[in-house]
Amino acid sequence: MDTINRLLKKQPPKRGRRAAQELTEPGQEEETEPEKPNPLFVRYKQNENGTTMAIPEEWLQAPVGSIFNGTLVQPSKKPFGRRMVEEVA
Repeated sequence: MDTINRLLKKQPPKRGRRAAQELTEPGQEEETEPEKPNPLFVRYKQNENGTTMAIPEEWLQAPVGSIFNGTLVQPSKKPFGRRMVEEVA
């Protein structure tokens, strides 16, 4: 019965790396760089304010980066045409 009660109790939260470091070394504060996201993925966001796309730095230095370099096209005043699918050249 004791074992069942122990298993049913709410588990304490797990501590992250930063919290574990603070517990082991309270006097030392190190400024660590934030973890970089995986360079295989692109972050795409579309909302009422517009569309944004975050490209990893590694892509900009590679040959594929030439697609993302250059001037940006200003958004049109009418975001959608009369067709559901609009072909863009």
